[in-house]
Amino acid sequence: MIDVLILGQPNWGSHIANALNEHSIDVRARFIPERSYARLLGSRPRSRRCIIMRAGYRIGGTTVRGRLFDAYWALLRRSLPDAVPCHYWLGTDVLDTLLEAQAGTLRSRALASTRDELHIAAAPWLVPELESVGLQVTMAYVPGKFNIPDDVAPLPAAFSVLTYLPPRRFEFYGGAIMLEVAHRLPDIQFDIVGNTGDGMPLAPSNVRWHGWVADMIEAYANTTLVVRIPRHDAGGGSMVEGLFNARHVVYTYDVPFVCRVQPVTPETVADAVATYHEAHAAGRLGLNLAGRAYALQEYDEVKRAERVLTLLRAHA
Repeated sequence: MIDVLILGQPNWGSHIANALNEHSIDVRARFIPERSYARLLGSRPRSRRCIIMRAGYRIGGTTVRGRLFDAYWALLRRSLPDAVPCHYWLGTDVLDTLLEAQAGTLRSRALASTRDELHIAAAPWLVPELESVGLQVTMAYVPGKFNIPDDVAPLPAAFSVLTYLPPRRFEFYGGAIMLEVAHRLPDIQFDIVGNTGDGMPLAPSNVRWHGWVADMIEAYANTTLVVRIPRHDAGGGSMVEGLFNARHVVYTYDVPFVCRVQPVTPETVADAVATYHEAHAAGRLGLNLAGRAYALQEYDEVKRAERVLTLLRAHA
């Protein structure tokens, strides 16, 4: 049996622990909340093989919180000398590392001290980004579930665009760009999920705010095109779900059967949306069945979990 003790980002840490436990009989994963950090020091794993994983809490951060976590991590490693350290990079942690490296403020010695340890990146494009700061990284998607329809709905008669713009990260997810695109394309309906519109910039009349949507299957059934243009990304949840629902997708990264936009500007995004709109109006736009087939293969729940489990078993 292998014990995996996961510290760091609460939502993703708990998510990873649950997925590993569901798909393994030889791995016991636990997310350790901050309130339990003190008790963990000096404790003994239940198994002889143990991995301590930091999920999303990067090494070498310059904030007070980052320095404190690095100090705690050093104490934990001394407290559990036989445990194998693992670092699961989830997205924003990579971006912050790159920004500090560019600014010359990265605590590079802390990062360099982990170069011989196991580093996992949650998306293919994160690997070269982390290699640029001297780390050798293996890619493995974050394990977990997606809500996948058995049968996909046909594309709706009226063309529409769906995007996710959480209030706290409105700008990070391209909110201002999306509203500008909606201004430029007044004949197209734009549906925004994850946001009620309260406190947001004034939107044109062709924008509808839907707030939090518990079951997105209906939302995908009523849309033609999914647009996801965050400043930096890893999981791409709405991108993957769009493919599972055989929808067309505009995204900031290079993924098969997806339209990549770079640089991300109102002009490039509006051009991509308009191209799909014209194809739809001409009757040339069908379901993205090739994208759905790719997603069913690439993002399969069991395969994603087994990929991470294989890495952990090999290093425990």
